[in-house]
Amino acid sequence: MWLPEKLMRYKLILFGNEGVGKTSLVERFVNDKFEENYIATLGYNVYEKRILYNNANISLMVYDIGGQERFSDLRKQYAKGANTAFLVFDVTDPNSFISIIKWKTDLNDFAGAIPFIIIGNKIDCVTERQVAKDEALKLCSVLGALAYYETSAKNGRGVEDAFYHLAVMTYTCYSPGIMIT
Repeated sequence: MWLPEKLMRYKLILFGNEGVGKTSLVERFVNDKFEENYIATLGYNVYEKRILYNNANISLMVYDIGGQERFSDLRKQYAKGANTAFLVFDVTDPNSFISIIKWKTDLNDFAGAIPFIIIGNKIDCVTERQVAKDEALKLCSVLGALAYYETSAKNGRGVEDAFYHLAVMTYTCYSPGIMIT
């Protein structure tokens, strides 16, 4: 049986307003499940999922940190040492989209200039959509995001692709991570 030659571990953080679906995205990616009614993340949760790419096993240590303002100090603490990030907004909530600028500032302040992808979540809510894709693409360009993905944690659309793209780009282009032998 073939085994990857190396294991690379990366710390991935998710920033975004409360209720944009950060936990739902992680649960869909890691456990392939969706709960209709999540309780807001109080503090943080840590998940791990491995992705095979070429001769490497990429381990993503995913830190899902509560989006409430009262967790600002906790976000700062857990963002230290992060290798990569998602900035997440809800396409049905223009305020969460506008807040991406603040989240990018926090990302820079707390973790430095690490690679990140912006995610517009809840695209399954077609009739409630209020943020156009072209607006999000413009913001990605302005903020220097690696990419923009539209996702639905509910039906899984785009979730695996976004995580995979971020993991591979981080591994191949940006961060040494931690090699475990």
